[in-house]
Amino acid sequence: MALMIALWASLWPSGSSNAPNGSPETCWSKECVGVLAMIKNYQNASVDPCEDFFEHTCGRYSEHVMDDNSWGYVQYKQLLYQVFAIARKTNKFNSKPNEQLRIFTKSCLDRKEMDEDTFQDLRNDIEERGGFPMIDPNWNEEKFDLSDMLAKYLSINRNRMGFLSVEPYAAIEGNKSVNRLYVSPGPHWVYNWAMGISIYKDSVAFMLRRLLKLENRELNETIYDKEFAELVQLEANFSTLADYRNLALDNDNMSKSRNLTDLVKMIPEIDWIKILKALARHGTSEEDEEKLLERVTVHGAGEYFFGENRELARIATETPKSALANYLVVRQLIDVALYFYDKDQPRQNKFYNHVDQQSFCATQVASFFPMPSMNVFIESSQFKIENLKVIEEMFVKIKAEYEQIFTENEYLELEIREFLIRKLNAIDGKFGLDQYTEGKPLLEKMYETLNFLDTDSPWQVYMKMWRHWSEQLVEHIVHDTPLDPVNLKMFGTHAAYQPYPNHFYINLPYLTYPWMDADFPANTNYGYLGYVIGHEIGHAFDHFHRKLDESGRQQQYWFTETNSSNTEYELREKCLRDQYSAYKEPGYDFFMNGTHCRYEIAGDHMGIRTAFRVFEKVKKEDRFRLPGLEMSEEQLFFYNYAFRQCDVYNPNKLPRNMLARQHPTNRYRVNGVIQNIPEFAEAFNCPKNSPMNPEMKCKLY
Repeated sequence: MALMIALWASLWPSGSSNAPNGSPETCWSKECVGVLAMIKNYQNASVDPCEDFFEHTCGRYSEHVMDDNSWGYVQYKQLLYQVFAIARKTNKFNSKPNEQLRIFTKSCLDRKEMDEDTFQDLRNDIEERGGFPMIDPNWNEEKFDLSDMLAKYLSINRNRMGFLSVEPYAAIEGNKSVNRLYVSPGPHWVYNWAMGISIYKDSVAFMLRRLLKLENRELNETIYDKEFAELVQLEANFSTLADYRNLALDNDNMSKSRNLTDLVKMIPEIDWIKILKALARHGTSEEDEEKLLERVTVHGAGEYFFGENRELARIATETPKSALANYLVVRQLIDVALYFYDKDQPRQNKFYNHVDQQSFCATQVASFFPMPSMNVFIESSQFKIENLKVIEEMFVKIKAEYEQIFTENEYLELEIREFLIRKLNAIDGKFGLDQYTEGKPLLEKMYETLNFLDTDSPWQVYMKMWRHWSEQLVEHIVHDTPLDPVNLKMFGTHAAYQPYPNHFYINLPYLTYPWMDADFPANTNYGYLGYVIGHEIGHAFDHFHRKLDESGRQQQYWFTETNSSNTEYELREKCLRDQYSAYKEPGYDFFMNGTHCRYEIAGDHMGIRTAFRVFEKVKKEDRFRLPGLEMSEEQLFFYNYAFRQCDVYNPNKLPRNMLARQHPTNRYRVNGVIQNIPEFAEAFNCPKNSPMNPEMKCKLY
């Protein structure tokens, strides 16, 4: 802060900020000065930008943050804490959605209530859902019904299921976007092998001790160790069958998908209809239940559901019934323990990036209440509504520039060029989902059946919340509501391209300082958010998605008589992959994996090129410029791109995680990108064959 004040004082003008001859005025708003302060403060001026632009831009970033996280995550946490702080100090909100947010916040932080909870309600709930042989010596396996137990647990928490995961996605049917339900291997990718994490074993043991205390019993640690090891192995069997690593790299899942009828015929041992119907709210009409089932798509790749050996059916029928029941209950207890196990919190930093209960609860509020969080933020932050107009204009200009790039391209055959441009023009944009702002009918309807009470215990609040989440998933599928309640991090700095409906969306927090501002010059807005838009649109034309049309259907345009365009594209993409595979992250003795990152490398490459081209065209329209004159407009564009990638080097990241990551490391999202941009070398006068200006440059389109 002292550095920022000193910088402000040194730059503050003695007179008018009006520049002569009608040139842009100097912007002295806190947003403009704040961005310039970050560029200045993070910079290590002793490093030549032509040698290592990331280190030059971010070399002193670690001196300005208290935790080992990236710039984007640190800034996002500040947004979370702003909403969280308002929720904590507010006695009562006027709107129901915001009031439910407030009660959830209070419960998540109520350590006293959680410590005093006898767990009798939890014990009763476990019994109603099928019992728990791990702590119940009288459990009767003759009454065990796998489908019934799966249905009861899926209805309250879709993330932690071991047998399957259910995810919404959008598709084009009859020139209309519709929401569908994708049934895929479980647990969800993020949680695979989670049972093997020691912290889960410790936290579940904590929960079991509390449950056994109801009957004045103690946990037999030896038996628990043995039984938990069996559950870890069971999950390993699911994970091996699912083949998660290759699954995550397969972007062609939809072309291999099957329908629910196929799954019912393939594995009749499990009642899939009963399980999926359990997601719906009690009292849902038969018509809506049928519509839900009609919109189910089943993962068809690999061996998981449709393998010739029917391994999933074998695991489900030959695994001891007690182990299956224990697994389903323990999966649920893991989620409960996140709130109740206080020793979990300090150690979560290794896996969840939450150092304390407050940090954890803040992220839970954003996940469960994204739109109320957004509305609290808008009301408290004096959000500039004109930012929405600016982002829409940027989206239109970047799409137009992509069309120009394809038109100029010399290796694309005419039919392929027309195919890409047709798809490009059909991409539509969603900016912040204003249908869910304060008082709008969709927002009120979304929370009309969620009824937290101030007198509810934390356990009661969590159960209502999880059930509400599952019900909202069904509403989204059956009634085509715009908000995906599962995947879209609506109160988060998140943007994405959705290939099957051919949509681009960007969340509202991204449309605020320090990411963008209506008064920022073009070098600041296009330097980062312009790149973000270009990156996501670029995914429509990456290795796999370039073959999909505007309705998400795979076409054969790229495979022509000469196949020249496809061959040239493959060579150019290989250039990017080989380049990235030659990088070593400092502190590691292996090279990165360009194949794992091929989609994100392509997005970065296309995004920065397109954003820079638009910036060059619109910079003359700037009303304002950042304070300080020692940097050119072009240099500021690249600084604005790079400083938002700043990260703290963490030598504790596991090598296997570094190798498997699908996004390049932040260091090479800067250096690996700009070394292919001739305009960067020109802006910084980089000598030929300097590290940031190699003679060999890759160019995709």
